[in-house]
Amino acid sequence: MDSVATSIYLPPLEAPHEREGIARELEMVLHELINLSLIGKQLHWAVTGPDSRPLHLYLDELVDSWRELADTVAEREAALGVVPDGQIQGVASGSQLTSVPLGALEDHVVVRELTRRVAAVSERVRARLEPVGEVDLVSQDVLIDVVRALEKQQWLLRVQLGERV
Repeated sequence: MDSVATSIYLPPLEAPHEREGIARELEMVLHELINLSLIGKQLHWAVTGPDSRPLHLYLDELVDSWRELADTVAEREAALGVVPDGQIQGVASGSQLTSVPLGALEDHVVVRELTRRVAAVSERVRARLEPVGEVDLVSQDVLIDVVRALEKQQWLLRVQLGERV
């Protein structure tokens, strides 16, 4: 996470350490979203069963959404003067998501595995909202958009599981 914070034209924050702290929070979210997109693509290739075709197509939509969200988060980091790290080493060390089992997976297993991971990422991003908002409302707004998208996806996945809670 290199800093390019050499310009007086960066968004104003109280102190340089706050800029770095916000960038670290955003970087953690970036890593989770990139990893989620990789896991989603793995599940896209591995899904089997009667609902595999529509789920295969839906997984493409989800992966595209996570990549767009990751791009938004990374662009906010860049706006703060920090170069984001979306490389595999950073993602592997920065994401708390566990990998999915290799091999073919039944459609209902794919939905359950994905729902669990989307919920976990959403909870971790939600936990960052207040601390980030105390320093930078614009970065908090980016994270709110991430949580909003993830919670909607979580709801739509949960519906496929037949769960209403």
